Amino acid sequence: MIIINSSVLIAEDFSAVGRLSATAAIAVFSAFGSQTATLPTEVLSTQTEGFGKPATLNTDEWLQRATDHWNSLDDLNFTSGIIGYIGNSDTANFLHDYFSYLNLGELLIDPVMGDQGKMYEGFDDQYLATIQRLVKIATIITPNVTELSLLSGEKLASDASNEEIGQVIAKWRHDSHSHAKVIVTGVQRDGGIGCVYMNAGRLKWAGSPFISGHFYGTGDLFSALLIGYLNFDLDFDTAVQKAVIGVYDAVSLTTREPQSQRKFGLNLTRSLYNVAKFTLGQTGEEV
Repeated sequence: MIIINSSVLIAEDFSAVGRLSATAAIAVFSAFGSQTATLPTEVLSTQTEGFGKPATLNTDEWLQRATDHWNSLDDLNFTSGIIGYIGNSDTANFLHDYFSYLNLGELLIDPVMGDQGKMYEGFDDQYLATIQRLVKIATIITPNVTELSLLSGEKLASDASNEEIGQVIAKWRHDSHSHAKVIVTGVQRDGGIGCVYMNAGRLKWAGSPFISGHFYGTGDLFSALLIGYLNFDLDFDTAVQKAVIGVYDAVSLTTREPQSQRKFGLNLTRSLYNVAKFTLGQTGEEV
């Protein structure tokens, strides 16, 4: 029997509407029975697509005051963390310094900054350099193909082979002196979608059936699920596969909703049910 006693620090944007980013992560870790603390890198009235221009709030001053308070608490100790979307270099530098100060067993960083071969609008080379510095403190990073290209400085096509991805992973780890596990997400293979990653010197694939369409929050959900399962001491391959399946469950349920509702984020019902069922089974509670 495995008894979990984890406290997870979540640093990513907070959308006040829907099931995205920090909101989704908090729900996932609650289903795992984990205590959470959240550092919202930016507060938005809605997500940035489908609702017009959202009202935003810069949180840098609050982040400093919150962490100063936390540092004074003897009974607040974090065992793992995730960093998702940040949005500006000052916040990213603050997170680098604060997370470097913590003694975390696992730190997953999703370097959200681009897709489909280019950096997101509003980001520049300075932001890229900040993220390149930040990911060096991670134990796991989860870039998509574009983000791996940006981090490494190596060109990768969207349909790059496993071998090409593996070579760039190895080069990035060597050049950055990092021991982080690199999971390249959103890779399509033979009618499926999933991730390519290196574990114990072997290149591996974990995937699920491909569902066409655009779905918001899949990366946020994958990160939370992966860290949640790893906190139960599952082996890495099993944790990755279970996280992939959890995202597939959410996407498959979301496809049943009207197109107009997808901008609110993923339907997490089945994913959270399976996490809660897993957690109760691990702790010996009734399922």
